[in-house]
Amino acid sequence: MVHDLGADNAPGASARYHVAKSGDGSDGLTWTTAFTSPLDALGIALSGDEIWVASGVYTPGNSIYDSFVLVNGAEMYGGFGGNEGLKSERDWEVNLTILSGDIQGDDTSLNGVVRDASYLFGDNSYHVISATNVAKNTILDGFTITAGQAGGSSPDDSGGGFYCDGYGTGNKCSPTLNNIIFSGNLADGYGGAMYNDGRQWGVSNPYLFNVLFTGNSAFDGGAVYNEGSNKGESSPDMKNVSFMGNSAKNGGALFNYGTKGISSPIIINGLFSGNKAVYDGGALYNSGFSGISRPVLTNVTISGNRAEKGGGVFSNNSRENVRNSILWSNLDETGLGTISSTVFNNNALITVTHSLVQGADVSGSGIWVSNPGFIDSGSNIDQDPLFVLPADPSTSPTTAGDLRLQENSPAIDMGNNEFVEEVDSDLDSGLRLFDGNLDGGITVDMGAYEYQIPYKYDGYLPFVFH
Repeated sequence: MVHDLGADNAPGASARYHVAKSGDGSDGLTWTTAFTSPLDALGIALSGDEIWVASGVYTPGNSIYDSFVLVNGAEMYGGFGGNEGLKSERDWEVNLTILSGDIQGDDTSLNGVVRDASYLFGDNSYHVISATNVAKNTILDGFTITAGQAGGSSPDDSGGGFYCDGYGTGNKCSPTLNNIIFSGNLADGYGGAMYNDGRQWGVSNPYLFNVLFTGNSAFDGGAVYNEGSNKGESSPDMKNVSFMGNSAKNGGALFNYGTKGISSPIIINGLFSGNKAVYDGGALYNSGFSGISRPVLTNVTISGNRAEKGGGVFSNNSRENVRNSILWSNLDETGLGTISSTVFNNNALITVTHSLVQGADVSGSGIWVSNPGFIDSGSNIDQDPLFVLPADPSTSPTTAGDLRLQENSPAIDMGNNEFVEEVDSDLDSGLRLFDGNLDGGITVDMGAYEYQIPYKYDGYLPFVFH
């Protein structure tokens, strides 16, 4: 098919293609003539083109090897009702646009969304989405990605929801993902929802904004596995990301593997709650053995996770930097809320500043003091953050809890404004700088959520499907 332009595009402009279940499938240039599958649009799209996808459930084909393959420089947006003329008119939360690996239609789902990886049955796509050699201007925005089931041999055993292929010298996979939900994806290997493969001198550094990972499972990295081994790099830039109810043998939510390479993601406004690892790292596992793993966590909340070792974080030869964050009520074999269950330190070095870390107060004064393997950079505390509805780690994996702050939380106005220049909102899309205690000063709070006035818990859980 020739690369046609839509009627509202000027000569020489990029094309806009439409996808809708109600389209006649002829050319995709209008909603009436829309393609009926994103595959048709992806098959002809070029860099700079846009693909608008209306609500519905779309599968990538009939084979386990079929996948929606992103086009370098093309932008694909979901959340349309099927009659919009402007991109700003779409509503991705109302008009659920679902990319599903349930090619046989036999999974247990609700409105096309598999809520937990244990609900997958029969054959499913190994990777719902895949990409290779794509840059930051490759955009995926406004979709729910579900029911991928990575199996077989490598790399088909990793990245059930999304396989971001930056493997090998000269290869790069660094797309932009906005307003995405990964739900109920599975991998026999790594990264149930997303596998960022930067091995062997490759690069896989995707940009994620406003992304939820829930109900995903894998051997390692229940939701995401960042693979930067053997002279490669996988250091995603992640802002406003939530990990809830994911599970794995190691790294219940996120596994950063920088062994003989680099895996140093940046996480801002992150939430890790209700995740489980059978062995190590209920929420995060960081490995920098013979390589580099230096994650930077800013305004991150890690609570209600469990594992055999390191209910919150397992740090292995890594160097973490924790700022404006809350690590509270995580469970491992040493008990609930010990320093070991909060962060299990295996030859690692963790620098902490303006944060609340449970178990780090060895004096009983309520003030954070240094422990072996930790650097106290000041203004740290060890006090109950007073969440609105604490998450119980003994029940993980689960999405229960509300980890916003109550009005008398000791975490309010206790962060450092120097660390929040990159974002102006919190995980709840509220102001990131807000005078929560009405003292006339505006100082950022610790954790993913900024205390807003007024706020009362009404039984609504913000991290389940709207």
